Amino acid sequence: MSPTLHWKGAEFYREDSSGRRSVQDCMDRTNWDALCLYASRRNNNKSCTLLPEFTNGLYHLVRLIEFEDGTLCIARIQIGRSTEEKAKKMQHEVDVMSLVRSQSAVPVPKVFGYETYDSNPTGAAFMLMEFIPGNVAMDVDGGHTVHRGNIRLDRREAFYSAVARVHTQLTSVRLPKIGMIVQREGGSFDVGPFPDIGGPFETATDFFKAWASHAKFPQDTDAIRKGMGGAPETFFDQILASVRNFPSQITALADRLSPPDSNCGPFPVQHEDFLHSNIIIDHDYNVLAVIDWEGACTLPWEMVQFPEFLSVTPAVMDAPWNYDEDGVPVNEDLRQSWQEREEYVDMVARCEAADAKMDHKLSASLRSGKHQDLAFAVRAYVDGGKLGFYSKVAEQFLEDENEKVLVRQT
Repeated sequence: MSPTLHWKGAEFYREDSSGRRSVQDCMDRTNWDALCLYASRRNNNKSCTLLPEFTNGLYHLVRLIEFEDGTLCIARIQIGRSTEEKAKKMQHEVDVMSLVRSQSAVPVPKVFGYETYDSNPTGAAFMLMEFIPGNVAMDVDGGHTVHRGNIRLDRREAFYSAVARVHTQLTSVRLPKIGMIVQREGGSFDVGPFPDIGGPFETATDFFKAWASHAKFPQDTDAIRKGMGGAPETFFDQILASVRNFPSQITALADRLSPPDSNCGPFPVQHEDFLHSNIIIDHDYNVLAVIDWEGACTLPWEMVQFPEFLSVTPAVMDAPWNYDEDGVPVNEDLRQSWQEREEYVDMVARCEAADAKMDHKLSASLRSGKHQDLAFAVRAYVDGGKLGFYSKVAEQFLEDENEKVLVRQT
């Protein structure tokens, strides 16, 4: 194993005591001898040993297994006892990795074997995966302690270009419905329901209606007021009304949110955490693998977003004092992000043009300001409950001022 790898227990270590207990419990209850035996049987009965190196996130602990011939694989162990919900998530993850590996050039680690429940000899739900000898992009060039998790400025062009190629390939994998990926017996792929809103959905319109009917903002009125930090009462009232009205506005506008040419699919696969902590690179910032496919699914084109390291709050949702009279951000870092987003779309467009079999759906989706605003708002609404002017996102899909007045009164 290369000594330059950032491979230690502190990589994503939770410093709170409950996190430490969870990791230690996972270490204690896993029958590592049984896991090695399982790995050996999956690799032509080659003997193997567990290496001491490990890392962990919130939900998984990862260890290295070395075989007698010197080759390595990854054991990704589920932290916490298995449940039916966790088992389904793992199965969907395995299935989407198989789909993307088989139908695109996206570098996805191979899965050698897995158990979705802990009622197996190892005492844990786990996956055995191909070992990729590189670092996640967040950990290179000194890691978070040096650059706060950001890609160095002089490395961004190379990294963004490499990610654009992967992103283009990923969205070329498409299925006829919106939902979670399912691999059927015989190897074919299908689409199943989402665990929270149902489905699968045959149209983007149906997806947005279902989302709106289930959407719950996770912050109550007191939390919203506290989060606004003493803003004027009129400003608070506007935010509160915007938050409360957003789902009903999406319901009313559902048949306008997706153009006719994309409403009925096919729909692209989207990685739900497409961030540089899930992209393994080499020293030259070439992408070696994309990892952590839990939650990946097919979504409407209007929900396809930039990689998360290029995510920004839409101007229409943001506080007006963050922009000058020309609508340009007053913050230098935000202006830089705007510029980098434009450059990234150009990179995607060049990737699309270089492949005669590729269309321009991804670059078109990324260039559409109102659709990018919509994708951000729909996700931010339920994922943490970010405060903002959600109604202004919806109003971009109205045709005239009279309609906007009616929607504001909804």
